[in-house]
Parts: sequence; structure tokens; C-alpha cells
Amino acid sequence: MDEVIRWIDIKPSQTFFDFHEAIQDAIGFDKKELASFYVSDAKWKRLFEIMREDMTDGNEGDEEALPVMLMSQASLRDYVNDPHQRFVYVTDYLANWTLLCELISIEESSKSMSYPCVFRSEGKAPRQREDSKFKMLDDSEFDAIAAKILANKGIKNELTEEFNQFGTNEEDLEQDDQSSTDDDLGSF
Repeated sequence: MDEVIRWIDIKPSQTFFDFHEAIQDAIGFDKKELASFYVSDAKWKRLFEIMREDMTDGNEGDEEALPVMLMSQASLRDYVNDPHQRFVYVTDYLANWTLLCELISIEESSKSMSYPCVFRSEGKAPRQREDSKFKMLDDSEFDAIAAKILANKGIKNELTEEFNQFGTNEEDLEQDDQSSTDDDLGSF
């Protein structure tokens, strides 16, 4: 898979939920799946989880259990401990989409901008669900399939014969060209 990179500007006061929403928008996912951020070290080792929703079993008396931190309650500034802080972002636990997030720089915000915002994008984001019964086709794939179907059904030959059956002559074509302007609208 090609590399997919999104640069997102976000304020330190914004929450991990804001960051989650920005990532989902930036890669075109539908935001329906659960997700988590993991504070990580320089080698991407997951140290601490920040969840979208509380998925624990509610054992509050368990002294060994790690505290639950929710995205909506955790601001970014509270978890940035390094100028190149890293987070591992996992969404759609069945598909296990894993994205690596790294702080690139800290700069002044602009009052004219709305945050978070994607300011640079490289690579085409993958489809969220490969098991979809619908596959998006590009133009050449569509044209090839359509041509094959038409050839198998003989529709192209029938349409061509029907068109030729009416007959056209040069005067009809010239008259059509003269009556048509750039302002004309065709309805299909």
C-alpha cells in the first residue's frame, strides 16, 4: 500500500476527540467505528490508551486496572511530553486500521483559521471497508465492463442499426449545428 500522509493543524487545547474527527474526515472514513489513541514512545511502543468510549467492564475496585481516559475529556496539551510526541491511532478494531501520528512542530495559531484543519495531504486514502458489496470503478474499468456487457448483449449493434435506419443527410447535420448555441441546455 502506498503511503498516506495527512498534516493536521490542531490547537493544544482541543481534545483527542477533535483530533479523531479530523483524522476521520481527512481519510474519508464514516466515523461510526470505535477508536483509540495510544501515547507512545519514540519506537511507537504503546504506553497509555485514550479511548473514544469506555469499553472497560466497570471493575472500579481493581487496583491493577489502568485509569480510563476518554477522548472527549483529554486535551492534547496534557499528553504532549516531547517536541516530537508520537501517538498510535487505531480505528475500526475489526479491520484494525492503525495510523501513526507524530507532532511535527508547535506554532502560533491563526485567528482566521478554524481548527483542526488539514493543511497538506499526500497519497490516496484506502477504502474503509474492503468487504463492501460495491466496488468503486474508475472510468477505464467502467468503460471496459460496459463495452463487454454491450458486446455480449449485442446492444451496440442494435443501436447503430436503429440510428442508421432513420438516415441522416448533410443538410440535417448542418441545420442542427447552426441552430445550436453555447447557451443551449441538454437534458438526459
